[in-house]
Amino acid sequence: MLTIHDLRKSYGATPVLQGVSLEVRAGEIVGLVGPNGAGKTTLLKCIVDVAHADSGTIGVADVDARADSLAARRLIGYSPSETALYHRFRAVDLLRFSIGFHPQSDLSKGLTLLDELGVPRRRRVSALSHGMKRKILLAQAIASGAPLLVLDEPMEAFDPAARRIAIELLQDAASNGRAILCSSHDLTSTEQLCDRVVFLNGGCVLREGPTGTLLAEAGRLVHLTLRVPIHATDLPQHSGWDWSGSGTNWKLVHNGAPEDVLVAIATLPVASIRTGDGSLDEVFATLYLEQRP
Repeated sequence: MLTIHDLRKSYGATPVLQGVSLEVRAGEIVGLVGPNGAGKTTLLKCIVDVAHADSGTIGVADVDARADSLAARRLIGYSPSETALYHRFRAVDLLRFSIGFHPQSDLSKGLTLLDELGVPRRRRVSALSHGMKRKILLAQAIASGAPLLVLDEPMEAFDPAARRIAIELLQDAASNGRAILCSSHDLTSTEQLCDRVVFLNGGCVLREGPTGTLLAEAGRLVHLTLRVPIHATDLPQHSGWDWSGSGTNWKLVHNGAPEDVLVAIATLPVASIRTGDGSLDEVFATLYLEQRP
């Protein structure tokens, strides 16, 4: 449903996207993760042509989104990160206006979504909190009926109950064949929601893969800090073990039992040891720690 290849975008002399490639299939939810400035929002804006890519390709279904952005946008339900909306509108009027550009939209569905998310239909947007505005954006994206949803921080400022409802709504949309790409700093929700995760940093894809695979790898991580630096050749080696690092800081990805690892590293001058917790937070911390100068 969405295919991006070698996408590049710079603002002046500053590169923001540096050859990003990814895809989202029908029925799939893909999470876009990265620190501030990684290029997540710029990537999503390029998909809907709010920002214009310098080079690369964007395909939405069978539409070349760079050559015919209007046709592509009709296939996309977009929830931006900004909540600078038409503040004079009432919530119901903003919903009606937003989905009116999509021929397959469903106003009745949108009204039901507002109710489920606790948005007062007749309240003016100017009187709504940031979280309520975000709920309207999510409702209009889903109610657009578009086969592709592009969501930038869709659950920001949601309370736990609203977050659970939103996750269920998006999973239901995917089960009906819609493709979803969403960025988020909320790794717990991303872990619960997404089938695959793409990690961005500096406008490049650092890592991507099925959520279950990433979590399994995170649960097999051991972080070691040594009292004195040692060379890689002095580390214990076993089949299925992968060491990375240098000096006094090492990371081990293993495929065995934790007690076997502890026995094997007992002879090392260990100052501290930490095992992975099997979460996306662990994956995030490991990936971006390695990127620091």
